[in-house]
Amino acid sequence: MRIALLNRFYPPDVAPTGQALQDLARVLAARGHEVQVICSRGAYGEAAAIGPEEQEAGVTVHRLGGVALPRFGLAGKLAGYVSFAARLGLAGARVARPDVIVALTTPPYLGLLSSLVPGWRRAARVDWVMDVYPEALAAHGLMRGGGAGYRVLQSLARRQHHGAAAVVALGPFMARRLEGRVSDPSRLSWVPLWGEGPLGPASAEATSAVRRARGWEEGERVLLYSGNMGRGHRLTEFLEAAGRLAPSGPRWAFLGGGFRRAEVESFARARPDARVQLLAYEPRDRLRASLSAADVHLASLSSAWQGLLVPSKVQAAFSVGRPVLFVGPRDNESAAWVEESGGGWVVGEGDVAGLLGAVEQATDAAERSRRGQAALAFARDHFDPARNLERIARVVEQAAR
Repeated sequence: MRIALLNRFYPPDVAPTGQALQDLARVLAARGHEVQVICSRGAYGEAAAIGPEEQEAGVTVHRLGGVALPRFGLAGKLAGYVSFAARLGLAGARVARPDVIVALTTPPYLGLLSSLVPGWRRAARVDWVMDVYPEALAAHGLMRGGGAGYRVLQSLARRQHHGAAAVVALGPFMARRLEGRVSDPSRLSWVPLWGEGPLGPASAEATSAVRRARGWEEGERVLLYSGNMGRGHRLTEFLEAAGRLAPSGPRWAFLGGGFRRAEVESFARARPDARVQLLAYEPRDRLRASLSAADVHLASLSSAWQGLLVPSKVQAAFSVGRPVLFVGPRDNESAAWVEESGGGWVVGEGDVAGLLGAVEQATDAAERSRRGQAALAFARDHFDPARNLERIARVVEQAAR
């Protein structure tokens, strides 16, 4: 079949949605399909040094030009989204009519936009939902839930998913948010994202090299937050705990970017004794060693975002056998997976005392090892890349039929 994959981001951009799409593209190509990716040449405000078209692993990648996307400015993001959506129409002249379109949610309503591309209207469509709109806009504080504009966007969301051959969510809580928007319940499924394969920690040599490069001493306890520090995440509790423990506590490493990184930078300047370290994103080929180098991983979610997004931090940590200390409410995939697996600790929003208690338990190497082994066992059952990618590939193939 001829399959078109649509998303604003695609590697070498570091956005997790693009990395997941690349994994799917390669699997579909290996299954004998003609795969074409339509994405942007821009990358978080920095123009990628990439041509408009490339071939990689049997996949043709079409990169559309347009307005670059500033890292955090709302106006810039909207300009980038609108520019990409407008140029998507031009892709119809460059890309042969697909049998199936797989549309992600950056920009929002990309699946609905794809149905407007000349020559694509008869293609079956799979909506692979990374964020639930318009609820994510309300959680973001960009619009009032229940207002006229919100109701219009809800209607568009229902229309989009109603017209899809299949809708794939990232977890059970997200799937429940989408239930009323799918005409046939059998068209809605959920498949978790995955960590870096192969499952299991990187070699001792590779992890030791990462620790040395970051100045982490042998035997030093490191708690690592790896990935996006977006508006839907919580960092206040981690920083408060770091401040209370100060020099006697573990090292708190924050790797990545996003809107809330500025909070960490400000705290680190004000409290140099709190042992907070900021790190840049790692290239994907070094990510497994980076994740394995930490003793415990940090993850979080704000209650307003439950069911609207499913961060992949738990999957990433579990896939290298590291326990997770999660801060946030419990009606979401991340908390449920940590509790069900026994692969970490779940602490409620604002419960700094509970967080300090979990950090204290994590000082015990045997306890960390036990929870890390439970995390890896859970990852093998639920976050295996090959198995989960095959599930999504089958959904895509069945959509055309």
